[in-house]
Amino acid sequence: MRRVTRWLAVLAVVALAGLPGRPQGEAPTQPLEEIVRQFAAKEEAYARAHALYRYRLSVKVQEVDEDNQLAGEFEQVADVGFDPSGRRRLTLVGNPRTDLSKFGLTRVELDDLDFIPLFILSPAQIPDYEVTYVTRERVDEVDTYVFKVEPNRVVRPGERLFEGIVWVDAEKLDIVRTHGRSLPARTGGPFREYFQRVEVFREPVEESLFPTYVRADDVLSVRDHPLKLRLVVRFSNHQRAREPAPAPQ
Repeated sequence: MRRVTRWLAVLAVVALAGLPGRPQGEAPTQPLEEIVRQFAAKEEAYARAHALYRYRLSVKVQEVDEDNQLAGEFEQVADVGFDPSGRRRLTLVGNPRTDLSKFGLTRVELDDLDFIPLFILSPAQIPDYEVTYVTRERVDEVDTYVFKVEPNRVVRPGERLFEGIVWVDAEKLDIVRTHGRSLPARTGGPFREYFQRVEVFREPVEESLFPTYVRADDVLSVRDHPLKLRLVVRFSNHQRAREPAPAPQ
């Protein structure tokens, strides 16, 4: 059942990338290469800015039964800041709460969330990707260009690349939403092979556009019966904690 569900998710992404007969919308008048260059440059700038902020992180994992009712939930709230050496540090706000019955989870570390692609592309990485224009779509009153993004080569050891769909503000050329996965695929950790594809939404934080809401669904097979799993991650209370490094002379 889990494999079938994942194949359906993959087919949905393929359908979005343009099956015959799908309306493609009005194509951008600006060269596509220039659009990609601009949103990649903003991605790099926002990733640098994000590294200067502390924030509150909420992680929920829910078990949903066959009647679409909540059967159990894990919830962890933490403040993410910096230790004296400048490395990211997660400090729990209270103890994690859980009444999950099928999916064992007691605590989440920052490294456990590395599979969530917060920022996906930099100008230097553009040659590593095939970026294909799909269509135009309205997202929360924002006119967007939709692009399919996938690596054009094998992922090398120690690196992470993105595969999926991105929605780009047609006016500001910011990525406002993504749906996809980081490569290579995970094989371990508390989430193991679950939640391979996630959807990430962004909101303005001062002069930047940061991820604030992440969601994903999967299916756990329990004694040959499907149990839906739902992941919800929220980033909030952003506060600048550090200043950017001085520009090289």
